Amino acid sequence: MEPEALFKLRFLSGLTEGPEGLPLFVLTDILEGDPPRYRSRLALFDGALRLLTQEEAKRPRYADPYVYFLRRVGEGDELFRLDLRGGEAERLTETPGVLDYAVGPSGEVAFLALKEAPRPGSPRRFEGWPFKFDGRGLLPEGNVALYLLKDGEKRLLLDRYPPPKEMAFAPEGLYLVMPEDAKAQAAWRDTLFLLGEGGLKRVYGGHGPLFGLEWSPEGLFFLGHAFERGGGTEARLYHLKGGEARVLFTGSLQNSINSDLRFGAHFQGPRWGGDGVYVVRTEEGVARLYRVGLDGEAEALPASGSVLSFARTSRGLFLLTEGFTHPARLEGPLGTYDPNAGVLSLAEPVPTAWESPEGHRVPGWVLLPEGEGPHPVILYIHGGPHTAFGAAPMLELQLFRAHGYAVAFCNPRGSTGYGQEYALLEGAWGERDERDLLGFLDHVLARFPLDPGRVGVAGGSYGGYMVNWLTARHPERFKAAVTDRSICNWLSFFGSSDIGPRFTYLELFAKPWERPEVLWEKSPLRLVHRVKTPTLVVHSEADHRCPIDQGETWYTALFHLGVKVRFFRVPEEGHELSRSGRPDRRLARLRAYLDWWRENL
Repeated sequence: MEPEALFKLRFLSGLTEGPEGLPLFVLTDILEGDPPRYRSRLALFDGALRLLTQEEAKRPRYADPYVYFLRRVGEGDELFRLDLRGGEAERLTETPGVLDYAVGPSGEVAFLALKEAPRPGSPRRFEGWPFKFDGRGLLPEGNVALYLLKDGEKRLLLDRYPPPKEMAFAPEGLYLVMPEDAKAQAAWRDTLFLLGEGGLKRVYGGHGPLFGLEWSPEGLFFLGHAFERGGGTEARLYHLKGGEARVLFTGSLQNSINSDLRFGAHFQGPRWGGDGVYVVRTEEGVARLYRVGLDGEAEALPASGSVLSFARTSRGLFLLTEGFTHPARLEGPLGTYDPNAGVLSLAEPVPTAWESPEGHRVPGWVLLPEGEGPHPVILYIHGGPHTAFGAAPMLELQLFRAHGYAVAFCNPRGSTGYGQEYALLEGAWGERDERDLLGFLDHVLARFPLDPGRVGVAGGSYGGYMVNWLTARHPERFKAAVTDRSICNWLSFFGSSDIGPRFTYLELFAKPWERPEVLWEKSPLRLVHRVKTPTLVVHSEADHRCPIDQGETWYTALFHLGVKVRFFRVPEEGHELSRSGRPDRRLARLRAYLDWWRENL
C-alpha cells in the first residue's frame, strides 16, 4: 500500500432525510489533476446510487419538493434549491457569502451571511475575541447578519455582534444560539434566544457552549455543558419545555473517534424521532447511536461499527457506519452502499490493554505487519486530548504497517468514552497521560514481537505536544520521532492560537499574568536541551489552532542544539491538513513520514 491509495477512496457525509423517505447525502471523490481536488455531489440511495448533481454541493436539506444546499460561488458559499420535479438548481441568494441556513415549515429560509465582501489586503479592526479560527482565517467581526428568505423576498431579521451560531425553526419563532456579548463569546458562554413576534427573548444558558438545536412537538432538544470539570467536561442532552431545561442523558456525546478517512459534515444528533430523541455517544472506542426517551431511559441501537451519522425517515433508520478496516458506508432498510468496496484492504488491529498500578485500565491496539518480527514499532498518540482511538479507519497507521512498522496506539487518561473521571487531566498534562502512554508501550513490548531498540513516537496536535514532551523527558527512549502540528510553548500559544486563552485556562487552569510558572513548567521548550531523538517537524503555515510558530520554535531549537531534525512545512493549509487538506499535500505529508521512518527507524 502506498499513499496514493487515498486517491481511490470516496467519502460519504451530510446524511439526512430525502424524498420518499430515501437517504440523501453527499458523495465526495478526488479528481486527479494539477492540483487534484475534491468533488462533492448530492446523491440518493434507493437500492442503487442516484446522483442529483454533478457540480459541487454540500450541506443538503430536504423540504418537499426541494433539496436545498450550499455551493461555492466566487469566494463564498451561496444557497441553492433543486426542484426534484425537474429543472436545474436555482440560486436563491446573492451575498458575499452564506455561512449557515435553516429551512422553515412553510419553505421559508433563515440564513446567516456576510453583509459585505472583505477586501483583500485591507487592514482589519477587531474589538472582540476570537478574531480568527482555523480553516476560516480572520473572522468577519461585525460583518454577519441574519436574514429571512420567503416568497422570493429577503428580509433582515437580526444584525448584532456576536452573531448567531445555530438556529432552529419552531411554531413560536426562531431559536438562536449566540453569546450575549463579546465577553461571553470570549469565555465560550452561549445563550439560547427565541426570536419571535415580540422580538428577541433570552431563554436559557450563559454558562458554557450550546449546540445541536432540534425542535420537536415535545419541545426543544440541545447539547451543552458549563465546563464544570474543565476542558474534559462531558456533554449533556437537554430537553426544554415550558421554560424548564432538564437533563435527559450525559456522556461523551457525539463521535469523538479519530480518523483521517472522513470528508464533509456529519450530523450526530440530537434528532427527534417520534419515539424518542436520537444522539450518538462515544463509549470505549465505539460511537453508538442511542434512543433516549423523555423519561431519560436510553437504549443503544445495534450497528455494525461506529456510527458517524444517521437519519430517521419514513422508511426506517439509515446509518453511516465506519470501522477499523473501512471508511463510512451507508446501511439501512434498503441495503448497504459501500463506495469503497474492494478498493482498499485494511488490517484489523489486535486489541490489548495495560492494567495500571494506579487501578485503571488503559485500552489500546497493535497493528502488526507481515512476518514474524521482531518489528520496529511506532507509539502513535491521538489529538485532543479529549478524543479517542477506536472503531474508525486511520490510513496513516495502516500505511506504516504496510511498510513494515508495527503501530501501538491507545487511549490514555484524558481520552473520551470511558467516563467523566477518565476524561479529566485537571492540569496534569505530561503526568497522568505520560504514565499511561509509557506503561502501555512497555506492555506491548513485552507481549508482542516488537524490537525494543527500534521504537518511534508520533502524534499530532495534543499528540504532537506529547511527542515533544516525551522525547525531552526521556531522551534515550525513542529512536525516531515525528511531531505534527504540535505545541511546545504554552506562553506563546495563549495569544497566537484561535482557542488559546480559553483552552489554556480550561486545560492547565493558568493564565500568563497569574501563574506563568505553570505554563512554562508544562512547556516542552523548557526541556528541549535534553532531546536527542532524530525528529521530523510537520506543520502547516495557515494552522490557527496550533500556530506554526510552535513548529518553527521546536525545529529551530533542535537545529541549534545539534539534534538531527527536518522541517516539513506546508503552505496554505491549516490544522486539518491530514484529514481534509488538498489531496496532493496530504500525500506529500504521508511520504515525508515514511521517508523519515525509513531513514531513522
